[in-house]
Amino acid sequence: MFAKLFSVLTFSILIFPGFSQSNGNKNGCYINEPRFNRSGELIPLQSYEQTIARSMNFVTTSENWVKTDSLTLRDENGLRHPVYFFYSFFLNDDGSQRRNSYVSYPAFHHSLYIKAFMRYYRFSGKKEFLQRALDLADWNMAHSTPSNYKYGGMPYSTCAAGKMGGFVDGQAIMTDKAAIMALAYLELYQSTKIQKYLDAALLIATNLLKTQKPEGNWSFRVDPQTGKAKEEYTSSAIYAVMLFEEMEKLYPKLDFKQSGRRALHWILNNPVKTMLFNGFYEDVGADTTNRTNWDCIDLAKYLLAHHRDNPSYLKIATKLNEYIEHTFIDKQHQYKPAEGIKEQLRCFVTMGIHSAHWASMMANFYRVTGDKSYKNRAVQTMNFVTYLQQENGRILVSADQYPYYWYSCDIGVDLFLLDFLAEFPEFATPQIQQ
Repeated sequence: MFAKLFSVLTFSILIFPGFSQSNGNKNGCYINEPRFNRSGELIPLQSYEQTIARSMNFVTTSENWVKTDSLTLRDENGLRHPVYFFYSFFLNDDGSQRRNSYVSYPAFHHSLYIKAFMRYYRFSGKKEFLQRALDLADWNMAHSTPSNYKYGGMPYSTCAAGKMGGFVDGQAIMTDKAAIMALAYLELYQSTKIQKYLDAALLIATNLLKTQKPEGNWSFRVDPQTGKAKEEYTSSAIYAVMLFEEMEKLYPKLDFKQSGRRALHWILNNPVKTMLFNGFYEDVGADTTNRTNWDCIDLAKYLLAHHRDNPSYLKIATKLNEYIEHTFIDKQHQYKPAEGIKEQLRCFVTMGIHSAHWASMMANFYRVTGDKSYKNRAVQTMNFVTYLQQENGRILVSADQYPYYWYSCDIGVDLFLLDFLAEFPEFATPQIQQ
C-alpha cells in the first residue's frame, strides 16, 4: 500500500517544495522559516514522504558529502562499509570533522538503522534498503562478544577508531542495548525467515536470562567476559521484557515468560515509582543527577499496547508522560505551537529524533483513548521535525541549539515518521495548504 501511495503522491509532493530559509546559523546551516495555516497551526515544510525520501537518499549517498580518510571506512579485513557503520556524527556543515568523531554506537544506533531500512523497504519497495539492513545485522553479529564470555554473543555498544569498545564504555557493553539489537534481529527474521537472525536473538536473550538479577533487572555497563559491573543502575529494562515476550512465543519451554514478568515487576516498582529514568546514553558516564526519556517513552508505549491486560497501565502511561512533559518539553522554540522534546538533562537540547519519538507515543495515546488532542499534538510535532531538513536532505539534530549532523538523529526521524504513516495513513496526503 505504501509503495502505491508513494507513487501517487509524487506529483503532489513536487507542488510543495518547501525550504523557505532564513539566514544561516553559526554552523553554516539554515533555519527554515515556519509556515502556519489559518488556524495558526504549524504545517510541514514538505510532506512526510518527501522528508523521508530525501533523508534516506542523503544517508545512503553521504560518502559524497563526508570528508574523512577513506581508510576509516574499511574494517579489519579491508572491506569498505558505509559511513554510518563507523561514524555517529559530523560537526561541520561541509562534512569535515571539527574534532575526532571516529566513533559509532552499533548496538543502539545500528538497530535504529536496521528497523528504519526495513520499514523503508516495505514502504518504497526498494530492495537496496533490505540489503542495507542485512549488512548491518551481519556486521554486528560478526563483531559481537565471543560466545564463551559470560555476556557472549552481545553487540558492542561502542566502536571507537574501528575497534569494538572504547570511549566512555571502555571494554564494557550495555545490557539494554543488546536487547534492543536482539529485537531488530527478530524483526529481520520475521521478514526474511533467515535462521541466523533468530539464532543471534536467541543467544542474546538466553544470556540475558542467565544474568538477570534476583530483583528482575540487570547491571547497566558490564565487562562482557567476566560479567563484572562497571556501572550498576539503568532504568532501561523494558527492552528485555519485550524480547522475552517475543521469545516466549517461539520457545515456550524456556523460562522467558517468568523472567519477563520479573523484569516488568522491577520496572513498575522502581523507576515507575521513583521516576529515576537514568542510564541510557553511550557517551555519558555514571551521573545520578541525569534524567532521560528514551526508555520511559518506550515503556509508556508498551503499557498502552497492553492496557487491556491491566486497567492500571493507562494511568501509569499517563503518569510517565506527565514526567516527560514536565521535564523535557519545549514550547518556546521557533516552531511553536508545535512541541519539541529535549534529549536529557546532560544534553538539554530540543531534538528532532526525540520529538518524533514522543510524537509516536502520543499517537498511541490517541489510539487507546480516542482523545483527538493527542493526535493533534502528535501531528504538530511531526510537522515540526520536517523543518530540521536541509537542502541536501540532511536532518539536523536541532535547528539552532545544536545544528550538527548525527546519523542516528537523521535515521531516527525517518523511523518514527514511517511508523506514524503506518499508524495514520491519512497523513500520506501532504498537509501543505495554508
